Amino acid sequence: MNYPTDLSPEEKEQARIRLADLAEQFTAKRILRSRVWREVFERTWRHPYVPGYYPDKDAPCVLCVDPAQRSRWLDAVYSDTTLITKVMPVPLSRVLRPATGTIYTSSSTAPSLVLEMLEELDVAEGHRVLEIGTGTGYNAALLCQRLGSTQITSVDIDPELIDLARERLAAHGHTPTLAAVDGQNGYPPGAPYDRILSTCAVPAIPNAWLAQAAPGAVILTDVHGSLGGTLARLTVDEHGTAVGRFVPHWAGFMTMRHAIDQVETSRPWVCEPSSESVTSIDPAPLARHDLFGFIVQWHLPDVTRAHTLSDDGQPVVDLVADDGSRAEIAMTPGPTGYRVCQYGPQRLWDRVEEAASFWNNEGRPSYERFGITATPQSQHVWYDDPAGPYYWPLRSN
Repeated sequence: MNYPTDLSPEEKEQARIRLADLAEQFTAKRILRSRVWREVFERTWRHPYVPGYYPDKDAPCVLCVDPAQRSRWLDAVYSDTTLITKVMPVPLSRVLRPATGTIYTSSSTAPSLVLEMLEELDVAEGHRVLEIGTGTGYNAALLCQRLGSTQITSVDIDPELIDLARERLAAHGHTPTLAAVDGQNGYPPGAPYDRILSTCAVPAIPNAWLAQAAPGAVILTDVHGSLGGTLARLTVDEHGTAVGRFVPHWAGFMTMRHAIDQVETSRPWVCEPSSESVTSIDPAPLARHDLFGFIVQWHLPDVTRAHTLSDDGQPVVDLVADDGSRAEIAMTPGPTGYRVCQYGPQRLWDRVEEAASFWNNEGRPSYERFGITATPQSQHVWYDDPAGPYYWPLRSN
């Protein structure tokens, strides 16, 4: 949707004050660390790129052109909030049980996270930047303000988003290279890039990004699976090997799609339980963004998680592997702990227990103690030292 977003003089002054207030807050919190990014942020309007948003995936859109919603829209746009800007009604395959509903397909990321990533990117004059996930175009606008349109390439799988972003950016004097392509493949015509910024989650660093990165390039992306992940910042050497660490806190983005209508697909699963047991480990962290889920992710990189109901209507966490192996863990503990049923050839919960033992034995280390080494041949997550004894292979891409 591209609705007229012109502000009245009073609204424009209100927006300018809120931008300045946000800049002050972000500077105090050390999110904004450089004068140049603060100046760029304060002179780049957000409202032209978010003419409407969804308060929830099943709620009606709040539109700038609706007089009854106008104040609510402007308040949300100039707040530190991620705003959902596109949803898609689809039949979902939620691992075990089919359902219908909607999924988020695009958003305008909270300004604090946008600026944190731009600061981490550490751009300099003359750098060529590839952005994966154009979305609304707001991120590209900030990059164009900083480096100039000729230095920016931005891609998105959704042609509609690219068309809308092109119109919005051009209206404010920005003409970056935009393309509706699969972000996993990068954009070879603009390579090599000095910086690659991804605002969608990937299970591993795509080989095309490594191939299109100049020596010394920085890749900043959310490396995430079903159980956990966060942003990782990697530097690429002259041989195309990228090495770097995760940031010290959780941050997450929508998973990269490879088709405009792509939705989750179901996996085969085994019905008959092959073992039952009780665990003292609370499975709740696996049903939300949590450091423990981040740790478990690298021990079970190919597992899908679902928060569902058991056959008797009780809340459970289901873990399902590609071969149909499954673990169902009760969310409510009994007298001796949480009931666990494991199915199929793999004992998935046993591997969760192994991850928990590692984490506890090492003193519960946080995100930044872990990193990634990515080559065209293989990738792995490591702990503390890229050459150290603890590492876990990432799923191939």
